[in-house]
Amino acid sequence: MLRRNLFKTAATVAGSSLLSTVSAALAREAGKRPLQAIALCAIELPPEEFASQAKKAGYEMMGLRIHPIVPGALAHEFKAGTKEIKAFKQYLANTGITLHGVDGFAINSDTNPAEFHSVMDACAELGVKNLTLCGDAPNKEKFARVLQDMADYAAPRGFNIDVEFMIWRTVGTLEQAYELVKLADRKNCTIAVDALHLYRSGGSHNDLDKIPQQYLGEIHLCDAVINGPIDKKLVAAQRAGQLKVESTSGTPKGFEGVVREAREGRLIPGVGELPLVEFLRHMPERPIGVEVPLPGYQTQRVFDLTYKYSQDLLRQL
Repeated sequence: MLRRNLFKTAATVAGSSLLSTVSAALAREAGKRPLQAIALCAIELPPEEFASQAKKAGYEMMGLRIHPIVPGALAHEFKAGTKEIKAFKQYLANTGITLHGVDGFAINSDTNPAEFHSVMDACAELGVKNLTLCGDAPNKEKFARVLQDMADYAAPRGFNIDVEFMIWRTVGTLEQAYELVKLADRKNCTIAVDALHLYRSGGSHNDLDKIPQQYLGEIHLCDAVINGPIDKKLVAAQRAGQLKVESTSGTPKGFEGVVREAREGRLIPGVGELPLVEFLRHMPERPIGVEVPLPGYQTQRVFDLTYKYSQDLLRQL
C-alpha cells in the first residue's frame, strides 16, 4: 500500500505532455550532472526506442542489457563489425545520446573470461565506458583472477569493469565486493554502488567512507521503503559470511522478496524513504545511473518521472 501511494504522488507530475521538454530544458539551464537511464528502466524496449524516449526525457546517457543475465533472459545483443552495430551507433549519434554502460553479466569463480571477449569487443565498438557484472565467489582468489582477466581485456578497449554486490549473492555486501576488487588490483576494476543494494545488505552511507575512493565506481540510483522484504537475521548471517548462497542455480531461499523488489519494486528517487542525499554526499563524484522500472507505466512516463525526480534530488546536494 505504501509503495502504491508513493507511486501515485510521483505520477502527478506526469500529467503534462510538456514534461519531457521542460525537464530537459531545466537541467541544461541549471548545469546539472548528466544522468544515465540504466537498462532496467525499460528493458523491454528495443534499443532505438529506449534511446529516443530517454533522450526526450532529458537523459544524456543510456544503458543497455547487452548480454542475458541467465540463458534465455531478455537482452539486446550486438556483434562487433556488423551492419546492425554500425546502424545503432549512427542512430545514437543522430539522437544525441551516449551509450555509457552495459550489464547482464553474472560470473563466478570458475568463469572463463574468454567467453565474454566477443561481447566486450562489441562494447568497445559501441564506445561503452562501463561494464557492470555481479556474481558468486566461493573461491575468492579464483574470482579475483577472473576480474583481472576481464579488466585487462577491457582496459585497452576503453572501459571499466564494475562489480555490483547484491545481498542474495556471495558477493553480497560493499565490504565483500571491496575485498575482491582489492585482490584483483586493477585500476579499471571498481565497485558499482547501487543505493538499494547498499541498504538492503545491511550497509549504510557511512560505510562508504571506509572504502578508498579509487575502489568506488559508478552510482546506481533509486529509492525504496526503509524496511525491505527480507529477514534481518538473514542479512546479518550473510554479512558474517555464515551463509552459502549460490544464486547462479536460482534465488536462494529467503531472498525471494528482495530479489523481486530489485527487479520490479524500486521507487523513483526522492519518493521513498532511503537517505539518498546522504548516500550521494558520501560517494565521490561518479557517473550516476538511474535504475527504476515502473511496471504498468508507459515507458516514456518512466523516463520522464525518473529524470525529473533525480534532478530534483541532486539539487539538494
